[in-house]
Amino acid sequence: MMSGTFVANHADPAMTAASLIDAREESAATRPEEHLRSAAWDRIFIAGGVWLVPIPILAFYLFRWLGATVAASEDLVTLLVMLPLGGPHVFATYTRTFFNPAFRRQDKVLFGLAFVVAAIVIGAAVSSAFFDVVLGGSPPIRYVLTFFFFWAGVHIVQQNSYIANAYAAKAGDLQPVLPRVFGIVDYAVMLLAMYPLSLFRMSMVDLGDASMRAANPDALATKIVVALTGSQEAADAYVFRIGRVAPVLPEFMMHPAMWIGVSTLFVIAVLLFVYKSIVEKRAGALLPHRFALVVGMATFGFAVPLLPNLDSAFQGMNAWHSFQYLGLLWLMNRRSQDRGEIHSKLFDRTMGEGRHWRFYGAAVGATLGLLTLVVIVALAIERFSGGTFVLFGHDTPQLDELGNPLYRPGAILLAYYMVAFSLLLVHYLHDGVFFFRRRYLVDGETGGGSPA
Repeated sequence: MMSGTFVANHADPAMTAASLIDAREESAATRPEEHLRSAAWDRIFIAGGVWLVPIPILAFYLFRWLGATVAASEDLVTLLVMLPLGGPHVFATYTRTFFNPAFRRQDKVLFGLAFVVAAIVIGAAVSSAFFDVVLGGSPPIRYVLTFFFFWAGVHIVQQNSYIANAYAAKAGDLQPVLPRVFGIVDYAVMLLAMYPLSLFRMSMVDLGDASMRAANPDALATKIVVALTGSQEAADAYVFRIGRVAPVLPEFMMHPAMWIGVSTLFVIAVLLFVYKSIVEKRAGALLPHRFALVVGMATFGFAVPLLPNLDSAFQGMNAWHSFQYLGLLWLMNRRSQDRGEIHSKLFDRTMGEGRHWRFYGAAVGATLGLLTLVVIVALAIERFSGGTFVLFGHDTPQLDELGNPLYRPGAILLAYYMVAFSLLLVHYLHDGVFFFRRRYLVDGETGGGSPA
């Protein structure tokens, strides 16, 4: 990707490096900062949503303090984020895809793959919960959730990288202060931030424990947690779990060398980022919004996996990501409308200047409809399962005749996997392609792929 470290080139070739920087310092003050839309808009939507990160985390502990179970608290936090932000941000993608009449013709592969993703997710949920299918010792949904975690992390970083790349494109007529290879430093910091502690906790998974509730006592990470807390129970609670299941990982990813190596790379990336930022600041080439974006992602991306309950912790990151995405998609859609790239009744009614509340209202309305369907399906599952499934899950694992734990999530969570989870993964799929099309965000830029 292009580097965002640029300053104006007013130097004579014979100037020394020091005098070159001095000249740039004098001219930088007169160079207006580049924005995606405006200074206020960028300040609110690009990094401003970082203040949403603590809300779902605090809400989880509030629900626990009020007497809700861990499972109920996690599901309530999911709903808290899904209604105002998570669901609307997924809906926003579909304004460019399934609600765009030209999408099926212009992006045939993406259109078809969406149904493949949905079939895999629904099939994994149904086969795991209702038919007790086991693949390699684990229910199929566990493999889907493992893939989901890594894809979700890449998706968040890809969105931030897309924005950072747009800032670089805005300054495309300027020359770099540092060698262009330093342009990857920002992306390395954002990509690596979430994984040192996540891999640390993943290495604690006991592959021999089918219940996924105990930490591997032989793992170095487990020994560290026990040494710090004095409790094996604390280590058991600290095992990496999302959706109440631990990921399925190859053995090499659970070796201590993995989390130690990634942690080392992250520290190196941070040190290079600090050096790069100091040089840019001295030269007047630092892009404030891009800098704030990287710092926010590095800080919260690293800190969030440290928290005990990962479901609520990652919902904090999801809240910021979704808020940022809503602003981003609004801007992309406005520019597509101005260029006449998308024609639909939904666009005509919600994408006009000043109609952002209509856009958001339509997204919330669609989310409410989806949540209603999830609740209806969940109530039906609870009612007709004869006690096998309860709304927020059982407090103790349900066992088969041989004493092996069965996959029995709460009916709400299972209904979510059956009805809505595939929409989220299709959203990742579509944006995984769209975030390589810089023209959607930067005027006058061209990129691969057809207009959408």
